[in-house]
Amino acid sequence: MNKLNKVPIVAEALSERARVLLEASSEGESKRKGAIQVPQGLVDSLSYHLGRGETHYPDRPGMSALRNMVGREVGKYLDGSRDGNQVLITASEGEAVFVTMLGLDLVPGGRIAGETGLHHQRLFDWLGIDVCDAEDGSIPIAYRELRRGANMESSSGRFDTEICTLGDTLYGEEVAGLKFSPNTILLGSLSSLLGKHGFDLGFVSADTSVLKGITGWKQASSICAPSPSQRAALWALGERP
Repeated sequence: MNKLNKVPIVAEALSERARVLLEASSEGESKRKGAIQVPQGLVDSLSYHLGRGETHYPDRPGMSALRNMVGREVGKYLDGSRDGNQVLITASEGEAVFVTMLGLDLVPGGRIAGETGLHHQRLFDWLGIDVCDAEDGSIPIAYRELRRGANMESSSGRFDTEICTLGDTLYGEEVAGLKFSPNTILLGSLSSLLGKHGFDLGFVSADTSVLKGITGWKQASSICAPSPSQRAALWALGERP
């Protein structure tokens, strides 16, 4: 078939998609149960920053104000807050895990100590990382996920590197009494702030020497997290133009 003959088919498909999107954004659809509704104040904030020329890449590791806020918040799981330079903003929790594994030089063929059937198990399988018995003392890196309700007690320094994925607990429901060692790499999602508005972000928090390698992989894979998502997080945390 001549390529020109395909144009009407493509145009028809695009028109149908546009129609569906318009219908989904109508007043009746937007009020249905579970629909994502962006507050007018957030729309105004995003428009303000776009109007001021914020149309390109922000700070590559993430907007400094947001990194500082996340750094202070992770302090509830540590003995004290972390500096913004110890925080990397990612597009999602999945990306946070992805770039962390790359930054720790575990791809491919790395081994981590953790439970089987993890939330990110398919990512580990794809990366070629073996998740081994958490009691295996020969593995220097431990990985845990808070969302699984796993044993989060201190490992008493058995591992050279400890990683914990916090899920959406950072700005969600705090786990009382949970503390990690000062050098623990903490990952997570900001979906508890952003999910209801249709945005998503993740983060990695670690010592600056460790975070440097992780940040390099983040910048190589996607440069930086989207500006509107970061602005939406800042708006949810109280920042206003």
